[in-house]
Amino acid sequence: MAILWVLLLATPILTAETEAGQNDSHLKSAKKVLVLDPGHGGRDLGAGKPNDIYEKEVALIFAGFLAEKLKPAYTVHLTRSDDYEVDLMHRPAVANHLEADLFLSIHTGASTLHNPNGMLIAYYDGRFRQQHPDTKFTQDAPQKENQLAPWNNNTLDHQENCRHLAKLLKEKILEYDPEIKVDIQGMPIVVLEGATQPALFMEIGYLTNPADRAKLKDPNIMADYADIISASLKVYFSKQPSQR
Repeated sequence: MAILWVLLLATPILTAETEAGQNDSHLKSAKKVLVLDPGHGGRDLGAGKPNDIYEKEVALIFAGFLAEKLKPAYTVHLTRSDDYEVDLMHRPAVANHLEADLFLSIHTGASTLHNPNGMLIAYYDGRFRQQHPDTKFTQDAPQKENQLAPWNNNTLDHQENCRHLAKLLKEKILEYDPEIKVDIQGMPIVVLEGATQPALFMEIGYLTNPADRAKLKDPNIMADYADIISASLKVYFSKQPSQR
């Protein structure tokens, strides 16, 4: 398992043609345009610890699995295709520039305790701040990507579609494994702010939970998760007009 994981880390995820912003030829395509955003990158490690694996690595590898799964049916772009930093506000701007139909930011969860586990699917909702006035919205610098934005700085035009897709994802995840805890929340997450298309923030497991971490390092399970998202998107887009 460890050897296979190392090989995956060393393998290029996608060709340069799928790098976001390379060209605009997709605009003439009838395919839906998806932008996958592997969280963190470069000096921004995300969750994790030395001599093991960091969130930035899991996010990039899973984005590769997912992109390969989606490419036959969609035009897929990444906000990053290697281990480098991407400005936080540039990430949704990539999706806007490409007139994408969906922006999906990929992350893992983390806690100071070992027992929190499961997945989080979040959509932008600035009202969360008003409903949870005691919640602290500032995190440490390495986790800056998960900081929450001022609640009144973003349009909520796509909130209904985001909630619908989040519910589809949860249903498919629980069909795969009823034991997985899946939370859906509306939150003012910075990386979703300013997106002009439906946009979700997804934590696919807790790196600080031993059982979840083992799943996140298993390429077979990552492939299963990619299948789940692909199946959910197929249902979602079959009932949605183009957002472009």
